[in-house]
Amino acid sequence: QGKASAEPERPGHGADELLHAAAGPPPWAHRRGSGVRQAEARRPQRQNQLWLAVHMPALPLEALSVPDTGPTVVVEPRKGHLWIVVASERARALGISPGLKLSAALALSRSLTVLDRSPEAERLKLTSLAQWARRITPSVSLEPPRALLMEVRGSLKLWGGLDPIKEALKEAFQHRRMTAHLCVAPTALAALWLARHQQEDVLSHDELVGRLRGLPLGVTGWPDSAQQLLGKMGVKTIGDCLRLSRGGFARRVGLRYLQDLDKSLGQHDLRSEFEPAQRLSSTLEFQDEVTDPEFLANAGQELIRKLVKALQKHQVQVASLEFGFHHLQKPKTIERINLVAPTYEAERISRLFLGKLETVSLPDPVIALSLTTGVIEPMIGLNTALFQNRAPGAVRAAMGELIERLRLRFGTEDIYAVTPVEEHRPEQAWSKSPDPLRRDAPGPASNAPQSPPRPLWILPSPVRLSSTAEGGPQSKDRRALCLESGPERIEAGWWEGRDISRDYYVASGSKGEKLWIYRDRCSDRSWFLHGLFG
Repeated sequence: QGKASAEPERPGHGADELLHAAAGPPPWAHRRGSGVRQAEARRPQRQNQLWLAVHMPALPLEALSVPDTGPTVVVEPRKGHLWIVVASERARALGISPGLKLSAALALSRSLTVLDRSPEAERLKLTSLAQWARRITPSVSLEPPRALLMEVRGSLKLWGGLDPIKEALKEAFQHRRMTAHLCVAPTALAALWLARHQQEDVLSHDELVGRLRGLPLGVTGWPDSAQQLLGKMGVKTIGDCLRLSRGGFARRVGLRYLQDLDKSLGQHDLRSEFEPAQRLSSTLEFQDEVTDPEFLANAGQELIRKLVKALQKHQVQVASLEFGFHHLQKPKTIERINLVAPTYEAERISRLFLGKLETVSLPDPVIALSLTTGVIEPMIGLNTALFQNRAPGAVRAAMGELIERLRLRFGTEDIYAVTPVEEHRPEQAWSKSPDPLRRDAPGPASNAPQSPPRPLWILPSPVRLSSTAEGGPQSKDRRALCLESGPERIEAGWWEGRDISRDYYVASGSKGEKLWIYRDRCSDRSWFLHGLFG
């Protein structure tokens, strides 16, 4: 039961069968009890590649760009609890490490700064680093969430060897105040696993198996369920995996993990290269300084016509634009337009530009006007139907244009969508979304119990109410409130050290208004107004 074998060992089903690709013969011969031995007759077909892996263990913290003023951790929710993903150096000195529950970390340090993990910030930081890495080699691959992979064989002659490349990377990360572990190996996945364990470089295939054999399973990044299953079988290292039969490993653990082992040894690891975001830009210079709005409007229309022509030529569209009004003596005035949905239509872009021009305030005359797009996307047209008012997407497109016009008048920050969040505390059960037309907002589960009514208007912070002589709630004009329904008890936040315990009621005032109030059970049982019904 405790042996590291998924099925009875048979000739041809040992380490050799696991190591070779499914379509080819085994590259290593195997004898019972002798382990892995190289065969003299056959070797796998190897590509002349050299991969450099850059592992950034503290990226979730470093991507947030917060000052190092004290012990800090980054947390993410899993299975109803908050778990530490990254801990700063000061936090690690207190015994706080990744994989620890936040409640346990708070017991070690009450001055701990807790930050929520931001996958978007990590993605932007990783993309920025990949763009910089392309100056070393064009073959850069992203390995989210914390690593980059670079094929550097073709860059060795240009840079004068491997050491100058690694020195350039170390200087770049030091300049950005980021932690990075570098490692080189003949295969991408092997380089990544070695970098995660901070191992030395492996420059030849001959020593690859031996170097990978002692690595723990944690370097693979496999899910906890797969690692726990292997742990119950007595498998703790990559070498233990390589001793298992291929068929048993694929059936019990999964074909995907068997393929990872193959890729680490150089079999069929095809990776997509990182492509930097493409943008379009154009500038129109004037012979004299200009202050006439009509002239600027015509110049902007000319830039828009050129842009639309280029968009149609390349069959792409844009979701954001930036107009720059250049001045002779002062910095240029920048006006940004964010579209609800990408477009390639000249009329729509012109309408937004003219609307923005009506509200812009220019400090000086303009000597040039520039237009720069955001990231371009493939062009996608709307399907049409016999009756246009019933065409799919027609209502959504009309709503998008309305939202864009509202944002021109009131600002992008004031027009947003409200999306639900899986949270019991009312003040944290919703979030702002920059995309008012998003369709992937989580909805209530079909088997979820029906919750009591909720007010549409939640106050930014609860307002304390006075109490009657009998202890009931009363309004500001000293009139008692009538409790219509309740109580609904909400207790949450204890795992963060910010626990609440409230009894919520629906109450009505003297003028017929319907209020959402609660009694705080954690303090002096005071009454608070938290929301208003329509």
